[in-house]
Amino acid sequence: MKPCTRRVLLLLFASLTACLMLTPLGSAAPPAPAVSGFPLDTGETSSDGFVWTAATFGGFNYPVNQHKSFVASENWSGERLQYVEKDGQNELGKNNPGNHVIGEGELVYSTRPFSSKYTLVSALELNSKTIPEKLGGMFYYKLAWFGKPYITIGNDSTQLTTLVISQASGEKKQLKTGESWDLGKNYSLTVNQVDVEGEKVWFSLCKNGEEIESGIVSSNGTVNDKTFVATADFGDMKDQLYFITYVDKVFTSATDSFAVFKYTWLIDKDDLMLIEKGDEYQGFEVTEASESEIVLKNSKSITLDIDKDKKTYFTDSWYFQTSDEGKGSISPEGYVIYPAADVIVEDKSISGPKENTTSAKEANITETISSSDPETSNKSASSTSLIQNEDNDSRDSDIPHDKMAIETSAKTPSFDVLAGILGVVLCHALLKRRY
Repeated sequence: MKPCTRRVLLLLFASLTACLMLTPLGSAAPPAPAVSGFPLDTGETSSDGFVWTAATFGGFNYPVNQHKSFVASENWSGERLQYVEKDGQNELGKNNPGNHVIGEGELVYSTRPFSSKYTLVSALELNSKTIPEKLGGMFYYKLAWFGKPYITIGNDSTQLTTLVISQASGEKKQLKTGESWDLGKNYSLTVNQVDVEGEKVWFSLCKNGEEIESGIVSSNGTVNDKTFVATADFGDMKDQLYFITYVDKVFTSATDSFAVFKYTWLIDKDDLMLIEKGDEYQGFEVTEASESEIVLKNSKSITLDIDKDKKTYFTDSWYFQTSDEGKGSISPEGYVIYPAADVIVEDKSISGPKENTTSAKEANITETISSSDPETSNKSASSTSLIQNEDNDSRDSDIPHDKMAIETSAKTPSFDVLAGILGVVLCHALLKRRY
């Protein structure tokens, strides 16, 4: 069978499998949805060809506006998972297609930082000459760490913290005198007093109810006048920026005075993760830890289970899945392998208190199904469900993959069955044409 014909059949088979997975059968619970990576065949892939990036594995953090740098062959950013043969034994790939053991230190996970514009900068179309001097720059830097985005402290990848809130350019928060805004993670912003005539507002930033910053900001004047910035010493850094807000305007009603806040950005200066060489995370050991890159390797050998539907976990949430031996491979001993990650289905029918719409939110993955189809899998996992708005629109909706959610909706069984039948018909037609 020609490689192209076999590839088409593989894609059709994956699509059919996904359709059948979605088809309700009596009262049986459907299998857990997952995001999966591009499938590779051990019978035709060289040992240095087993590489997955954010564009080919939906479990990785993937800001769509960073696509070029994430897929670059050199000077790339983001996460990568790669098999690296080191001892000449049990080589994975076409020289030894039946091998299903990844030796110690041969599975390499690397991650590099990437830049993101502050919302204030992108929304107001500021440049290096017009940004407030106290901002210190136009960008901050993120590091994807096992699928979840963190903020680097002082652009150092070995010192990380979490984002509390990043208001998108179209969002705003209106507060009256005495009112508090829950920013998340026990942080809050309280309006103490509004001076409408002087067009100023006095507010406090608090954590656990205790004031940690206070400022009086004008709503009239330059961008610099309307912007408040807070810095502190944390990690190994001095005077690091951790809070920004912008007072858009103040006004009064018949009974109250109000202030409107925009472009608010806050990281948690008290929740730090420091990464050092020799540290272990989820079965991986840190072998390189620098400001520009973190490299980890598996601390124990990994034996792949190549029985159908079996999962071989190599982190707490990521695993390899394979075809049966010889299935989908040009070699009778080879098999198809791809990384995958289960996701949690969030039941939207359960109502609860609404979150503050301006708080940092977990983005929802929409209908991502485990599939070995590189077109279906990568478009749904990377281009649709894992798209995160970055930089230009400055909305921080990165997905923390340890708490991924899926928007669920009622499926029409007949549609899925028809899709499955169509897949069978197409497969049959291709086989008939080939033979």
